[in-house]
Amino acid sequence: MTTGLRWFAGFSVAVLVAACSTAGSPSSAPAPAATVTATAAAAQPSASKPSTAVSPSASASGTRHVVGNVLGEGALPGYTVEVPSGWSTTNAYFVTKDGPGVVIGLSVWDVAKVPTDPCHWKKHLVDPGPTVDDLARALAAQSTRHATQPTDVTLAGQSGSYLEWSVPADMVVTGDSDFKGCDTWPDNGHNDFVSWLSSTGNDRYMQVAGQVDHLWILDVSGQRLVVDATYSPNASAADQAELTAMAASIHFEVP
Repeated sequence: MTTGLRWFAGFSVAVLVAACSTAGSPSSAPAPAATVTATAAAAQPSASKPSTAVSPSASASGTRHVVGNVLGEGALPGYTVEVPSGWSTTNAYFVTKDGPGVVIGLSVWDVAKVPTDPCHWKKHLVDPGPTVDDLARALAAQSTRHATQPTDVTLAGQSGSYLEWSVPADMVVTGDSDFKGCDTWPDNGHNDFVSWLSSTGNDRYMQVAGQVDHLWILDVSGQRLVVDATYSPNASAADQAELTAMAASIHFEVP
């Protein structure tokens, strides 16, 4: 990912990624395919956006088995994804694909607070409540996001809710993901457009106007987690398909 690199810089963590190359399709840890009932587009998705029900077998050859960590605190479950050739991670929290001016990546979050207004978020942070449905409602109601209605979903054998949303296409973004007129993050002086805060207080800020997120809000053995697959409007249909296949391949390490 070449845009919004401070996304990585906000976390002083060791590199905890374990990846090993396999020949052809992965066979060591097959993951259940995602069953997604929501297909309506968010405000800015590409018309060629692939279906969200893609089998991990659709990944290109050279797929790697990658271990990731949830963004949050406490005893959170780990997860694995099948990462196609060309994708990488510099830590255990984000899987991205480099491209000129393209934002695209996958991450998993323990969400604690949600702003009702993602631009003027400082005075609008709320606790959404403890359940999957509570968080789904809070995200769907966030202003300016044009979110789809949450629908029931199963991903990685975990039940939950699915929705899509986007950043308004007319937002003015300068520098490193600075949204004109939005509240300033106190630690670094950036003007952030904030989707949510994790249980560690880190903000999931957006990077570009028109950016799209596919969100799976899951109950993972009693722990509510959000799988976030995001891309900028200029991401190719092929890259979007790889991102969707990665999300479909996710497997949580639970008892």
